[in-house]
Amino acid sequence: MATPDSARGAFVFRLAIIAGLCLLVCAYVALWVLGQPDITRLGDFWSFFGVGLLGALIANSTGVGGGVVFVPAFSMLRETGVMDLSPSQTVGVSFAIQSFGMSVGSLTWLSRLRAVPDTPMADMARLRIVAICAPLSIAALIFTQLVIRPDPAFAFILFKAFSIVLGLTLLAQLLFSQKKADRQTQLTATDLWALAVIGLVGGVATAMFSVGVGELMALYLFLRRYPLEVCVPPAVIVSALSVIAGTPYHIGQGNLVFEILIYAAPAVMLGGFLARRLAHALGAYLLKLCAAIWIVASSLVLIAMSF
Repeated sequence: MATPDSARGAFVFRLAIIAGLCLLVCAYVALWVLGQPDITRLGDFWSFFGVGLLGALIANSTGVGGGVVFVPAFSMLRETGVMDLSPSQTVGVSFAIQSFGMSVGSLTWLSRLRAVPDTPMADMARLRIVAICAPLSIAALIFTQLVIRPDPAFAFILFKAFSIVLGLTLLAQLLFSQKKADRQTQLTATDLWALAVIGLVGGVATAMFSVGVGELMALYLFLRRYPLEVCVPPAVIVSALSVIAGTPYHIGQGNLVFEILIYAAPAVMLGGFLARRLAHALGAYLLKLCAAIWIVASSLVLIAMSF
């Protein structure tokens, strides 16, 4: 029988979830009001619904940020002459799209963890991971945006190298793991220090090309053999908080293409809702394999198109 405190806690949690969803709906309405998109051109952007859905499914089921889909997709459009998106616009739009998708993904994972309680050790691990990585990532991201101001073209070159190294590392871990069970359950002192470094480095990377902190977090935790429920939800939550914190900069710089966001935002919210179910359906091994293959393949295609 539920105690008054547990019932009150469940009510507050549901209220918080509803409030979060309402904020997302208000943000989507704001896209129409503030962006004033050209209605006659909206038909040219319908394909971004599919891109957004794919990116959100990958991002919220693996912890690997949706930028690993959005940045290559937008860059391919630019390289093929379909749409002229500058590197700055590519990163800015990716930030804004992920703000919608990763937020819904975070709420979905939190709802699942609330409905199906995990062990106290796993709950504590997730809380400590987010508490360490989120503040450091956001601080490093904002500092990079406002002080370092990296060159977008140079950042795009780094993105290709970063993605290939990330994907190959994940593939190597899969090949040598031989599908052994994920058994690590308790964070060590080494893990805490490593996560602090990842928060800082990932925040800088995210500022430069809209992905980084979630990828590095998920990769490290996967390599350390933590279970899926410890690896993915914190990575999704920290990624969501980071891209939300970084989006105002791109709004101020005029880097958003509202016609893309009109189509992509509903798609990534749908993908964020479905991703947790996909994660459990495929399992950790297949998720890591699919994410690694996509990361490496998309980066190699981008490199090939550069020549």
